[in-house]
Order: sequence, then C-alpha cells, then structure tokens
Amino acid sequence: MNYIIKARELGEALSQTPEVQALKAAEASIMADPMSKEAFVQYQEKERGLVTTQMLSKIVPEKDTLALLDLKVRLMNKHPLIKAYFVQQQNYEKLMAMVNLTLTTAMHGMPSASDLPIPEEFKGMAQQILDKISGGNAMEKMQITPDMLKGIKLPPNL
Repeated sequence: MNYIIKARELGEALSQTPEVQALKAAEASIMADPMSKEAFVQYQEKERGLVTTQMLSKIVPEKDTLALLDLKVRLMNKHPLIKAYFVQQQNYEKLMAMVNLTLTTAMHGMPSASDLPIPEEFKGMAQQILDKISGGNAMEKMQITPDMLKGIKLPPNL
C-alpha cells in the first residue's frame, strides 16, 4: 500500500467536505466583491510577511502579531464577506485538527481522556471525540509516560 496514493485520496476526499467547500465559496464571494477583495488581499500580504518573518528569524515581534490580529478584527467588523470567510476557516481548521488527531492515533494508539493532561470538565468532551475517531472499534491504547508530559504546563489541581 503506497502511503502517497492514500494521502492523495485523503486530500481528494477532504476537498469534497462541506467545510472545504464552504471555505472555497466564502473566498470566491470575497474575490467577487472589489472592496472586500482589496481589503482581504492587503490582509493576506501582511499575514504572509509575518509568516516569512517567523520562518527566517523564528521570532515574530509581538506588536506585529497584535497588529495583524487588530487588522483581522477590523476587517471582520467592516466586511461581512471577510467575516464569513474567517468563520468558515475556523470550521476548516477544526476538520483538519480532527484529521490530524485521527492520523496520530492510528499511528501511536488511542489515549484515554482520563490519561490526557486536561481539566476534568473537558474529559467527557475529549472522550466523545476519541470515541468518534475510533469509530466504535477498539484501538491499541497509547502509552503515556511521565516523560511525555515534561514541559507541559498544567493548571493547578490536575
């Protein structure tokens, strides 16, 4: 089984999801509106500049990050199409996080929510997500060692 072929199939399947379709439609709406398009292109240029800075120096000045966030909020308040795009982008990012978690658990085993370093009030929700990933099938249990938790700052009382 060639993993590149499977990855391509996964990409093709993901491109047909409602999340990806909605994100593409939201971007097309922005591009069809000259005012929104101009503002969005300016935002993307600033975002690319920030990403380039991060890639080159690994440190992005906090003021630049805050300025980009401020610009994003101002654009969302002024341009409903841009706001709709960022909402769809958030849905897309949730989908991709679920895909990444599914791939990771397939490779390394399934943790139990009780093993995760998260507050108790989130463990039920986390277990529901893990159950969805497994599709009701028993998976190998992930072994979480104390070394894996080193460097993770946990809230008090965990």
